[in-house]
Amino acid sequence: MLENIALIKEVHQHTPIQEAEEEAQYHLAKIGLDNISKNRIVQCSKIEIFYVMLIRALMTEDKNIVIVLPFSITNNLTDVKGFIDNIEILNDKNILILDLYTNESKYKDTLCNTIK
Repeated sequence: MLENIALIKEVHQHTPIQEAEEEAQYHLAKIGLDNISKNRIVQCSKIEIFYVMLIRALMTEDKNIVIVLPFSITNNLTDVKGFIDNIEILNDKNILILDLYTNESKYKDTLCNTIK
């Protein structure tokens, strides 16, 4: 997972491998996932894979990130507040979550604004 995240910085921004991996490790540690850094994809849960994808996106130079249907990505997201909290912890960009109106109740008590 660590190499997968770091690859973005290494290839697109010509960051040295060690520096890119240290930054990736830092982001994983911020949300308590530093233990998956050496795992392969088959060893990770869907939510762990989602966070790796999110961290990869955050490591790009893009200013905006759009997450479409997070419940379909993770299959069984049960802790929506923890999910939103982790996005807040990692976030330094504009993140927009697009989901179905039917999932609106799952975002109750989070900082997400619902636009209809």
